[in-house]
Amino acid sequence: MVPERTSLKEERLKHQLNRRRFVTAAASVAALSITAAGLAGCATSEAADSANSEGGDGGTAEDTSPITYVFLPDSSSADMTESRDAFAEHIKAACGRDVEIMTTTDYNVAIEAIASGSAAMGSFGAEGYVQANTKNPKVQCCLTNSDDNGTLDEACYYSRICVRPENLSEYEDGNDYTLEPLEGGSFSFVSATSTSGFKVPSAKIVSDFGLDSNEMLLENGAFFSEVLLGTSHQGSLYNLVSGAADACAVDDTDVEIYVELLEGEHNRPGARYKIRDDAPDPFTDVHGTEFVVIQSTPVLNAPIVFNEEEISEEHRKAIVERFTSSVVSDDPRIFSDPDDEDAMALYVKNSPKTCFVEVSDEWYDPIRELG
Repeated sequence: MVPERTSLKEERLKHQLNRRRFVTAAASVAALSITAAGLAGCATSEAADSANSEGGDGGTAEDTSPITYVFLPDSSSADMTESRDAFAEHIKAACGRDVEIMTTTDYNVAIEAIASGSAAMGSFGAEGYVQANTKNPKVQCCLTNSDDNGTLDEACYYSRICVRPENLSEYEDGNDYTLEPLEGGSFSFVSATSTSGFKVPSAKIVSDFGLDSNEMLLENGAFFSEVLLGTSHQGSLYNLVSGAADACAVDDTDVEIYVELLEGEHNRPGARYKIRDDAPDPFTDVHGTEFVVIQSTPVLNAPIVFNEEEISEEHRKAIVERFTSSVVSDDPRIFSDPDDEDAMALYVKNSPKTCFVEVSDEWYDPIRELG
């Protein structure tokens, strides 16, 4: 008998890991302590909200060209159109400039767009941001979504390795799970530039198997018999549940609207999910198919970034001020109600305090240290 579905909000409030315990590429994938002192939280004053609601110029007269905002493949699907449009509306309200949305089907295209200045803003994973910043130091993070208390202290999501239920017994190791059967099988990553879809799970595999680097994990026949790239988290999960891959790497946030928890605890090894019966593309032909989490690791929340050469400081400040206000955090097109199964938004309002908070470059140093 399938147990009654537990809401994501309830599970996350019960089981959210402290963001300061973050995986590294050390032999034991040890925890790394991170400080985030001095970073601003949500602006909630009525005065700030009133000013942001009015919009206005916010910048110099000559700085009126459209702002191009780039999204990763995971956020580029048609069902997120309204949420992306809401981003554009709030940016224009903050600085008076029109916004052109750039969707992508490849992580590298998005990274190159922000690094080259083809895009002036974007939403990235932590690894994608680090790569773009390395290409062009003028690419700087500015915001990320908070934890349930409106802070950075536990601002994390989860990178997971998943398998199909019929193969689960191969991975069972007492009350835990082993990754040993992964060697020689087929595996789906998201992209070589994905944080939770490659960088974090590959660090775990490299550590467990004593490999020299994660490069061989992308080569057919080197460690895996076949390596697939889903190009999005949805695509990577589809590769698993469709039978194309024996296991996959996928995060929780990009696929949560497509899946339903059947048993276990969200984002804990042993959690069993199924593809929802009404899940849209790419899952329309695999409704009801199940998968099980065998490895789960907390990951730093993804940043919103500027290319500072393309947006004036005055406009950047105006955009940050608006996005850290309740005008944005209370917009259901951007932060959806976790108990509304029909909601389609880029972020989830896990608590009344969930919002965007300011973040600085050094907060992502643990990603750099993964190598």
